[in-house]
Amino acid sequence: MKTYIKKVLKVLSLIKPKDIWDAIKILASCPLGIILKLFKKNLWIVSEMEHTARDNGYWFFKYMRENYPERNVYYPIQFDSPDYKKVAKLGNVIRHGSFKHHIYTWCAKADISARTGRGLPAPFMSRLFQVRGFYPFKSVFLQHGVTMNAATFLEKKRNRIDLFLASTDAEAKGIEKDLGYSPEQIKVVGMTRYDQLNEFTVNSKQILLMPTWRWWLYPDLGRITEKDREVVKNSNYVKTYCKFLANDRLNAFLKEKGLTLLFFPHNQMQPFIEEFKGNEYIKIASTEEYDVQTALKESAYLITDYSSISFDFAYMKKPMCYFQFDYEEFREKHYSEGYFSYKNHGFGNIVENVEELVDELIASYNSGFKMSTKYESRVDNTFKFRDNNNSKRTFEAIEKLLKR
Repeated sequence: MKTYIKKVLKVLSLIKPKDIWDAIKILASCPLGIILKLFKKNLWIVSEMEHTARDNGYWFFKYMRENYPERNVYYPIQFDSPDYKKVAKLGNVIRHGSFKHHIYTWCAKADISARTGRGLPAPFMSRLFQVRGFYPFKSVFLQHGVTMNAATFLEKKRNRIDLFLASTDAEAKGIEKDLGYSPEQIKVVGMTRYDQLNEFTVNSKQILLMPTWRWWLYPDLGRITEKDREVVKNSNYVKTYCKFLANDRLNAFLKEKGLTLLFFPHNQMQPFIEEFKGNEYIKIASTEEYDVQTALKESAYLITDYSSISFDFAYMKKPMCYFQFDYEEFREKHYSEGYFSYKNHGFGNIVENVEELVDELIASYNSGFKMSTKYESRVDNTFKFRDNNNSKRTFEAIEKLLKR
């Protein structure tokens, strides 16, 4: 009981005047949304984060607009987003967080998102309304990446997800076992963004460094203070990657071979991007300048840590390695291990320190940046689908859910 009270008090302490105003808009828009339902039947809202259109949400929305233009399918995004124009070309765009967005949320028959809660008009207050079952829509989770770990924030008891879409059979079993969803709530269809991964041109001179974030370094609700910035700056996470980027042997190798290392911090670490320093051979990528999927398709080699982005790279059968310098801390503070073992199921070698990482990178370059037969076999055994029909299967699964 004490723990529960502490959690409630913590949530209350995070509420800002804006959140109260958001709650008023949510309540005021409810009757209008119910009336709109009489005219806009079977309305779907497809989303990612409030300022992005680059992930599974965008690609599914694009599929719907191109194949079912008569459908009432809408995409919320901030109009000052660098991705706004490309979504606006497809039509049916609404301004994220607007009163119209609130009305359409109450009207929606399905909320289809790559991020839990982030596509809602007020990510904090709307999320509270959603998990308590006030909104009448069915919730479809497209996912942002393959669920590899026992991610507690995705547990059934913490969410109202009616359809949890997966990419592999092993993942589906992990979602059922670790997160508590029933087999009827899980469907293996493949990620919509994978439809774009079957055709690509590799830049043999580009290496991609794309680690995931660290839960314990990211402030509650993303409300960052100067104290938070100091904690991140002095963390082992930042110091280790800075050590790698400044490594003399790495930089000499990049210079000698004419290579570029593109360091792409995770979305949650983008607010701290100034902590990482690049140079002539090392580029620090912001989400405003670079597109994740383009970087994945173009790069010849991937360095990641625990990120499920490795599945995208593996899907294209390109070589990679896992830089896991803080494995025990990650398992203790971020995600506990699920069905996926990097040693037994991963698509590349595991290294634990900067010198080993430089050795691994150089060795792969000397081998022509080619995925080994061992890991190619794992790729073949992992993916149920390798075609351009992931969006089609996603559409069919949602239709079946709504009819049911």
